[in-house]
Amino acid sequence: MLPSPTLHLAALALCATDVVVRAVRLRLLMPGASGLSLWQAVTINAYGDVASAVTPGRVGGDPARFWACRRVGVEAPRALAGLAVETLIDWVLLAAATVILGLAFADTAAAGARHLVALATGPTARLLVALVLALALASAVAARWYRRRLPAGTLGSLAAAWQRARQLGWPCVTLAATLTMLSMALRLAILPVLVAGQPGLTTGAVVLGSFTLLFGQLALPTPAGAGAVELGFVGGFAGTMSAGALATLLLAWRVYTLILPAALGALLFAREALGRRRDLVDREIAARGLRPPSPQCGEGDRG
Repeated sequence: MLPSPTLHLAALALCATDVVVRAVRLRLLMPGASGLSLWQAVTINAYGDVASAVTPGRVGGDPARFWACRRVGVEAPRALAGLAVETLIDWVLLAAATVILGLAFADTAAAGARHLVALATGPTARLLVALVLALALASAVAARWYRRRLPAGTLGSLAAAWQRARQLGWPCVTLAATLTMLSMALRLAILPVLVAGQPGLTTGAVVLGSFTLLFGQLALPTPAGAGAVELGFVGGFAGTMSAGALATLLLAWRVYTLILPAALGALLFAREALGRRRDLVDREIAARGLRPPSPQCGEGDRG
């Protein structure tokens, strides 16, 4: 059974709400940033989304957001402090959620792990697993190379950034953590929404699978967990729906959790690049004293 249009709209609403929630959190963690609007925060996060989606191990995400912060006038220590505190909150909450879900759905997790191991060791899956491992190794090497290429000067003053982080205060950090939990819940709910009404699936298994597929990407070296996430997705839903329905579900889930946020970032970056190019051309024309050609004498009197 394929997701209905209503379920697609619900998944789209979850995706859009998550974009707004993460933008509000970014503004909260950068207090005093000169004129950082909600749309600018959305744009900064969108740049990070597209960079995370195409770089090994998501290593390009935070550097892209740092660069975008500097583009809109956020000073380096403030931007660095905000991004660092956000990352710390993310990892603390992810660790806590992993423990809680592992304890709450221990039997489901164990059964799912045995099922995936059985599928991965089967004769038809060995080649795919080998290809995924080779891709992961190549991505790890690429990520290591990329980290070495990052200019050290982009990090600004660590001492000043630490001072900025200390100035945030516990009320601000607590509210940011609450927004982070809301963001995690919104993304986590996309897969359960898409499979709502699908027979043969339990809520606990779908929630646990959604969490693993979403946040397990953070530990995978391939861009957006490519390969391993798809194998895990197919293995988790094997036998519950037809191959066509499974492929459609995988594509829809990737669209709402990865492709749409990354596409937004790509579109915004392209628009800014075109705007800068147009401004540069206009300045060159003004500097050279060039003007558009005037109509030839008598053209305005025709007709």
